[in-house]
Amino acid sequence: MCFKKFISLITFKKKKAVPPLKVVAWENDRLNYKQFSGKFNNIIKTIDQSFTIISLEGYDGWGKTFFLKEWVKELKQQNEIAAYYNAWDINALDQPLPSFLNFLFEDLFASYEVKRSVIQQFKNINQELFSLNTLGKLISKSPLAMLSVLLDATKEADRKDIGSVLRELNTLQRREENIKDFKTQLAKVVNRIRKNKNIYIMVDNLDVCRPKFVVDFLESIKYMLDVEGLVFIISVSKGKSNVHKAISTILGPNFDLKSFTDLSLHLPKQPIETFTKELFENIKLPKKSKNLIVDSFIFYAESLSLSLKTIEYCAKKIKLCLLNCIKEELPDPNLFSFSVILQSINIDIYEELDLLYQKALEKIESEYKSLILAQINGQEEWEKLKTSLEAAFAEKESKINKAIKDIIF
Repeated sequence: MCFKKFISLITFKKKKAVPPLKVVAWENDRLNYKQFSGKFNNIIKTIDQSFTIISLEGYDGWGKTFFLKEWVKELKQQNEIAAYYNAWDINALDQPLPSFLNFLFEDLFASYEVKRSVIQQFKNINQELFSLNTLGKLISKSPLAMLSVLLDATKEADRKDIGSVLRELNTLQRREENIKDFKTQLAKVVNRIRKNKNIYIMVDNLDVCRPKFVVDFLESIKYMLDVEGLVFIISVSKGKSNVHKAISTILGPNFDLKSFTDLSLHLPKQPIETFTKELFENIKLPKKSKNLIVDSFIFYAESLSLSLKTIEYCAKKIKLCLLNCIKEELPDPNLFSFSVILQSINIDIYEELDLLYQKALEKIESEYKSLILAQINGQEEWEKLKTSLEAAFAEKESKINKAIKDIIF
C-alpha cells in the first residue's frame, strides 16, 4: 500500500477540550452549615448594591474558614460574584491595602477580562496613597476638617516656617485628589464587572494578624474601597477576638467593630457527632469496642466544649495510641478518652496525675466535674470516670509496693 493511500485512511480527530471539574458546595459539610448559608443569602441579597461591611462572628476553631470557602462556592453556583481572601497572607504582612488590591485584580477581576494595563496601573499606585493618617481621613470625610487643619497650621506658624506648613497642606490636598481619582477609577472597573450585582468578598483570618494590621485593613476598606456594589464579609472570632482587642487598643475604648461594620451575622456551634464519627471511621477495632471509645470521646468533647481543631487533634492521638493495641489490651474507654483530652487541654493536671494523684483528682473535680454533671447521664459518667481513675492509681501503687518488697526481701 502506497504511503499516500495509507495516510488517507487515517482519520484525525480534533481533541475535545476537557471540561473543568464541577465544584460542588457543601459536599463535605459534616456540621450542617449549609442551612446558615441559606439564611445569610436571604440577608446579603437584600443589600441594594450599596457598599457594605458585614462581620461574621463564630467560635474560634469551629470551622469559619470551611464555612466561608463553601459559601463562596455556593454563591458562584448561583451566578453571583464572590471570592475568598486570606488576610493572613505573607504578601499582606507589611501593608494590607496594596496586597489586597493585588488579590482583587489578579485573583478576582482578572477572570472578567479586565485589561492588563488597568491592573498594572492600580498595582503601581504610589503606596504613600495608602498610608492614611488621621488628618488625611478627616479631610476626606468632613469639609469642616480643612478649617481645623488651617487653625492647627496657624498655631504652628510661629514655630515653623509658614512655607513648610503650606507645603504640608498642599501635599494633603494632592493626596485627597489622588484618593478621589483612585475611587473613581475603581468604581468604573467594579461596575463593568458586576453588571448591577453585588460583589461578595469573604475576608478570613484577620483575627491572627497584628493589631496595627487589623486596624489598617479595616480603615483601608472603609475609607478607600467604599465603592457601590462591594460587600465585605469579615470573619471574627466570638468572645476572645483579636480584632475587637486591636480596635480598642489602637483607636481607644470608644471604638469597636461596629465603628466599621454595617451589620453582623452569627455562626453558631453545631452538634459534633457526625463530624467526630467520621474522624474515627478508619480505626480497625471490633465494632463494640470502637463504639464504646467513640461514644465516650463524644461525651467528653461535648462536656468540655472542645473546638473542632482540638477534636481533630485528639482523634489523631487516639488513632496512634490504638495502632499497637491488641483486642485483649484495649484501654478502658472512659478513662482513655478523658486522659487523651486532658493531656491536650490541661497538660499540667495530666502530668500531676503521675506525681500527686490526690491533688490532681481534686483539680479535675474542681474544673471538670460540674461540666460533666451538666450533661445527660453526667452523674453516671462521672462516677465511672472517678472509679477508673482510682483503680488506675491503686494498680500503680500496687506495682510500686511490689517492687519495693522485691528489693527489701
